[in-house]
Amino acid sequence: MKLFVREKAFYKMLLTIAVPIALQNLITVSVSLMDTLMIGQLGETQLSATSIANQLWFMLMIVCFGVAGGANVLIAQYWGKGDVEVIKRVQAMTYKISLAAALFFGSVALLFPRQFMGIFTTEQAVIEYGAQYLRVIGWSYPLYAMANVAIMMLRSVGTVNISVVVYLTSLVVNTSLNYCLIFGKCGFPRLEMRGGAAATACARLAEFAITAYYILRREGKIRFRLSDLLPNNRALYRKYIEISIPVIGNELMWGLGISMVAVVIGRMGTNFVAANSIYSVLNQFVSVMIFGVGNAALTIIGNTIGSGDYELAKQRSLTLLMLSLGLGLFSAGVTLLLSPVVVSLYNLSAETVGIALAINRLGALIVFFQSIALIGMVGVLRAGGDAKFVLLCEVIFLWLVAVPAGFYTGLVLGWPAAPVFLLLKCDEILKSMVSVVRIVRFRWLRDVTGR
Repeated sequence: MKLFVREKAFYKMLLTIAVPIALQNLITVSVSLMDTLMIGQLGETQLSATSIANQLWFMLMIVCFGVAGGANVLIAQYWGKGDVEVIKRVQAMTYKISLAAALFFGSVALLFPRQFMGIFTTEQAVIEYGAQYLRVIGWSYPLYAMANVAIMMLRSVGTVNISVVVYLTSLVVNTSLNYCLIFGKCGFPRLEMRGGAAATACARLAEFAITAYYILRREGKIRFRLSDLLPNNRALYRKYIEISIPVIGNELMWGLGISMVAVVIGRMGTNFVAANSIYSVLNQFVSVMIFGVGNAALTIIGNTIGSGDYELAKQRSLTLLMLSLGLGLFSAGVTLLLSPVVVSLYNLSAETVGIALAINRLGALIVFFQSIALIGMVGVLRAGGDAKFVLLCEVIFLWLVAVPAGFYTGLVLGWPAAPVFLLLKCDEILKSMVSVVRIVRFRWLRDVTGR
């Protein structure tokens, strides 16, 4: 079987979906970069507090990814069959579940901000700043969830350009209000941490308003309406749960694992937290195209399976696997080139600079394997209904290997930041190896709509 598909339609579809998603991710990373740069000017304590406080938003994001990811497996295959009515019902279920999750996380942010911060750090100044941030931004969580899952579900039918409009507007709103509210410019009060949270909340409101208008007034493929939230379908619910639970579980296990990584880093000191927040922004920046291709892979493979052409799905999966290798090498090179530039933008102590440069070098190695694992597992394997296998890999490699190794070496043995960081990220290496073997055996390929 050929490793590379030669049909122009495949590459056109891949670029049509991947490039706008990559651009959306780039804009989102730019928002994070501007947040960390501006709040970082206030000091390392404030930067660390923001990084830890955003772990709650990160957990919500993971739930949204899981819920929408499970929906996308169904939507992509039903779109291949041309069944729009079922797609509407899948969307309705996804909106309801996401809103319930957002209300829960928003309540934690508003009612228990200090307790949440206390999970990750014992430094009272960091807890206080983080609590200030959460009390302001918690109100925006439902707006974020509704806009985010809507945009993610549209990807499964090839509608991606709206995400660029939404997140570009968010970038402009967030950056301009950050400048005004954090530092007290243009006649606004100087609110520092609370100003950064207020700016982000306003950006979320803009995202929701544009997305809701597009879904209800302009979107022409599915034509979802508010009345579509009312009907129920028990048979579809069972199928949705069967497909979604492993995906949601996968994302939750990954998200909670990353939060446990944050606990290790947080308890190893503010310097490590600040350095890791810089690495996170850099990693998000260099991996935007990886996420774009990963999402495109889910849509393309899902649509192909839904149309019934299994041989073509196999060929396309091998092509995507080879592309993941090239993207991984490219992203690793960019990480090494940009690391000193990005670190120089921050107001950091010499110790923090040293840690940041060291973990960024290791991050170049990690992103290579991250490319293979993400495109292979989140894209190809999930599209073929192999979410249970992906969940199993997450549990084994993250929870039974990476997290325990990080806890033991970082908090018990007291190892330096760099080797602890490598152990905390080693699950990406292990997942990439397993995903390659799984893909080339083709045991993952099945039509989930016909059961």
